[in-house]
Amino acid sequence: MTAPDNAPLDELPPRQRILRAAGLLFEQASTPDVSTRDVQRLAGVTAPTLYHHFKDKTGLIEAVIEDAFVRYLAEKRKLMVGLSPLSALRAGWDMHVEFGTGQPVLYSLMYAPPKAQREVPAARMVREELRSSLHALQEARLLVIPIDEAVALLEAAATGATLHLIRHGGSPDAPYSRQLRDAVIAQLTGVARGDEQLGHVPAARRLLGSLSDAHVPGLSSQELALLRDWLSRITTAQDQSSDTA
Repeated sequence: MTAPDNAPLDELPPRQRILRAAGLLFEQASTPDVSTRDVQRLAGVTAPTLYHHFKDKTGLIEAVIEDAFVRYLAEKRKLMVGLSPLSALRAGWDMHVEFGTGQPVLYSLMYAPPKAQREVPAARMVREELRSSLHALQEARLLVIPIDEAVALLEAAATGATLHLIRHGGSPDAPYSRQLRDAVIAQLTGVARGDEQLGHVPAARRLLGSLSDAHVPGLSSQELALLRDWLSRITTAQDQSSDTA
């Protein structure tokens, strides 16, 4: 049986204890040179116990990376509850950057390993979650480029921004990170941050993206559905006229 994530280290079974200890050391480290001896000492286990559960140091690091992606995904899912597709995209970017700058060595192992290594299953889960959120954007008629292209663009931009901040000791709320976020989202959706775009179609896209699926004060669920339908028809009409131009 797996112990809760917040259980004290000494109450965890050996494998979880080793994994938690290694994760803590990588989170706090200034370089990726965390030794298995340090892991053993913090976990309170012997070398044979560590290598019984993890074949070698590479296997241990892969397990740490897998666990980090699982925790990242759980945190992101909690953050997205109740957000509109467009708001979720912005919040997801900000969370990604904050996660990376808060634990730079671990993030670098996840997204920029020093040598080629196999992609852990949880990394693919994170990508599929991103694809799902972009599909929600597409369903809201807010995605103006193919999903595969959008996934690649978001991954490259968010990872590049985060690694740049890590290398240069930048803050997760650095202006250029937010500016890049808004530029990428404008490329994906045609919805610019603020009032840079004028006209009824950008305004319809912006309003459609900001509406919560759950509740809007002053509107019944039927009225909200009708408003979303009207806004979707405005953006669809624009797309169709562009295709026939």
